[in-house]
Amino acid sequence: MKKAIIIIVCVLLSGKFVSAQTNTEYIKKHISYLADDKLQGRFPGSKGEKKAYQYITKQFKKYKLQPLGTVYNFQDFPIKFNPNPHDTSEKNTHKTTGRNVIGFLNNDAEFTIVIGAHYDHLGMGHGGHSLDANPENKVHNGADDNASGVAGVLELARYFSENEKKEKFNFLFICFSGEEEGLLGSKFFVNNPTLSLDKINCMINMDMIGRLNDSTKKIIVYGTGTSPKFEPLLATLTKESLIKVKTDSAGMGPSDHASFYLKGIPVLHFFTGTHGDYHRPSDDIEKINFYGEKQVLDFIVKVVNEICKEDKLTYLQTKNSQSNSPRFKVTLGIIPDYSFEGSGVKLDGVSESKPAAAAGLKAGDILVRLGDWEITDMQSYMKALSNFEKGQKTTILFKRNGQIQAVEATF
Repeated sequence: MKKAIIIIVCVLLSGKFVSAQTNTEYIKKHISYLADDKLQGRFPGSKGEKKAYQYITKQFKKYKLQPLGTVYNFQDFPIKFNPNPHDTSEKNTHKTTGRNVIGFLNNDAEFTIVIGAHYDHLGMGHGGHSLDANPENKVHNGADDNASGVAGVLELARYFSENEKKEKFNFLFICFSGEEEGLLGSKFFVNNPTLSLDKINCMINMDMIGRLNDSTKKIIVYGTGTSPKFEPLLATLTKESLIKVKTDSAGMGPSDHASFYLKGIPVLHFFTGTHGDYHRPSDDIEKINFYGEKQVLDFIVKVVNEICKEDKLTYLQTKNSQSNSPRFKVTLGIIPDYSFEGSGVKLDGVSESKPAAAAGLKAGDILVRLGDWEITDMQSYMKALSNFEKGQKTTILFKRNGQIQAVEATF
């Protein structure tokens, strides 16, 4: 009996013991560091972003990941940005350098699964993307967007690096910079890969996974149409899980998975939904559901484990690619609730000083008509919006507390 106890203790002390699940305290630790005011919003090229990539590198080293950047763990690339998003002139363009952080878990397999998230955010509100009315010199910590996703990458790196089971695939963990400026870090990686793209099985992306609703337990998973295996796999896992999944087949989307999809790589993008703190200084640590994120990561572990049972995935191009997306010259300034499954577009919030706020729309309202166009979902909303020019007025029909109401809005 004593001998058995000694063996168990030795295994525990050796660091080889693996918990069956991810760890809430590690998740909290990572987000707490990355979303601290001291990092000043992790704007690309800033001192705060430097602290972030040093922290990420330290964790990669701790988990014994092999460096697979251009230089050590790092892959640098140029970034141009304008503090005024409406100014296209070169004279006000600023230049800086972004840095991807890359770590490789070698399982001696032929193919590799990429697990990624962006670690940059809006800094002190000077990059032109804040939705705050007066963003200048306010720290935009981006606790959910996207310290939560980076914490996911780090925790999955820990989990799989400590897993004694020999996986069928290697893992490449990447934390991207420059996402907020137009997916720049992930675009640079796929155009300058440090691992041959034809050796990548699929890409798992996490962007804003820190605000799981405890009552609905719902997440949105994009890219489910990019491989024939994804939809049945998720349907099976959802039956056995407390997590509820709303799927979207599209491989394109406003996060780093899109860069991989455009290179013919199957992708899955995990997201717990938008909220009124999106791109505002109020996206802070006290709003994060740490145990909720653990539940999301446990679900992702199950997804990855199922993928690891399959051979190399087949890529499918999805119908609603970016080239078919409507183009529009105006914005209403709404924050949609992407988890809403009813007819119309439900608002999670509205942006200050935008037409929706000026018209009196607020969180919880459901848009059902924009001028002459009926709104049944996000796609019909975007098509409707594409018909308007700046300065035009229109009537918006929306549902509030079950009652249809009408307001006039000016773009």
